Amino acid sequence: MNRHFNFHGVFLLVVGILAVMYNPHTGTFGFNPDAKSGLIVSGAFALISFFWAFIYSRQARRVAVIGGFITTILLFAGTIPRAFGAWIGYAGGDTAKWFGGITISLVIIGSIPLFVSLCQNLRATS
Repeated sequence: MNRHFNFHGVFLLVVGILAVMYNPHTGTFGFNPDAKSGLIVSGAFALISFFWAFIYSRQARRVAVIGGFITTILLFAGTIPRAFGAWIGYAGGDTAKWFGGITISLVIIGSIPLFVSLCQNLRATS
């Protein structure tokens, strides 16, 4: 489980950094000020994931699994509507929304393995 939390944290940091490294409005690499919130959200959830890894390593496994489950649900609750909004905007003709849709979708897809592992661990520790 510790590996899952750490991998998830690193993955979120990479996606957050990627989000601010490309500006789809200009088509250039560089700082994208519109993606600051993506970096903040992915960075915050990465830190939370590292926190749960630390708690898990301190033999508080049940607390880490329950906390990780709750925070992953919160991550989904915040990102799934944003992804739908980005893809709907792209389908509506805003061509710059594709990059936001991809990065937000990556956060969702990359969080699914952790969520599945947390669900399995919830049942195993019940």
